[in-house]
Amino acid sequence: MRILNSTVAEKISLSNSKNNFYAFLWHAIFLALCQKFMDIDTIIPAMLIDAGGNAIHVGFLTAILVGGGKLAQLAFVPFLSNKLYKKNIY
Repeated sequence: MRILNSTVAEKISLSNSKNNFYAFLWHAIFLALCQKFMDIDTIIPAMLIDAGGNAIHVGFLTAILVGGGKLAQLAFVPFLSNKLYKKNIY
């Protein structure tokens, strides 16, 4: 892994760092809230059953929620694993 030189580190100002931190907190709060809604044991299955779904529909929903993210990761791993850096640091 490359170590950042001093010129790159000097470009990150305190106000920019604070702004990034607050944006991260905002994102983390809403991500945690959405994960609770999308949990396979809570609200979404109950809403699906109230809308007229049955056990098969809840099973498909559970498979999508558990395996959907893993399927996307498997699709993009060959593309990202061949890169030295995921983001240019200069």
